[in-house]
Amino acid sequence: MIAPMTKISQQTSIIQSVKKELRSVKGVCRVISLDTADLDKIKELEILDEQIGCKMIGRKHNAGIRKALCSDVVLSLMVNKEYDWPVNTIKLYHKGKIIGEDIQDHNTINEFSGHADSFIMGNIIFYDKESVRNSNINDPICMFVTEQSCPRLDTLGGISDAVMGIPSRYTHDYLQLKIARDQKDILGSFLVGFNIDKRVSLPFSIDDGRISTNIIDRKCQLPL
Repeated sequence: MIAPMTKISQQTSIIQSVKKELRSVKGVCRVISLDTADLDKIKELEILDEQIGCKMIGRKHNAGIRKALCSDVVLSLMVNKEYDWPVNTIKLYHKGKIIGEDIQDHNTINEFSGHADSFIMGNIIFYDKESVRNSNINDPICMFVTEQSCPRLDTLGGISDAVMGIPSRYTHDYLQLKIARDQKDILGSFLVGFNIDKRVSLPFSIDDGRISTNIIDRKCQLPL
């Protein structure tokens, strides 16, 4: 049986190895640990973000953040413009069908801008205007923010189930204040979660009923 102090020392060593690996990634400015108080605050901010997201789209589900927040260890990455930002992280669904997603390719965006049944909002292409018009509080669009893998961590021993999530702007601002850095130096942030003991983590659960009560207008607030 491993003594408690020995186990803590091993966990600390593993976390330091993960931090070192993450700091070696191009564009990563800082890697910080998050304590229980941080995680409680971030959960509050992510619930707020999903509430506000519902007013804009219909329903929001941030899969990466929900999973990361239930890991044994949660770290935050702060990144600058040199970081290779993941692409196609947002999917929009209605009635089980994908009706939109974020696109980084400008040629694709320009191509769809001329389609009568689609429209562009920033770098998000909505393929089906009719689905957006017909959505409401009882039959909402769902914005699904995908989880990201952490291939750099897969080779490290002692951890499992590494996942990376893109936090809301509220969480990003909270993390920014925590490290007291000028936002000009930092493009964005991520949460990285991983387990030290192999186990199955249930994602952080948000009460969807609680969220939907905050939608004032029963129609989506989109520029159609």
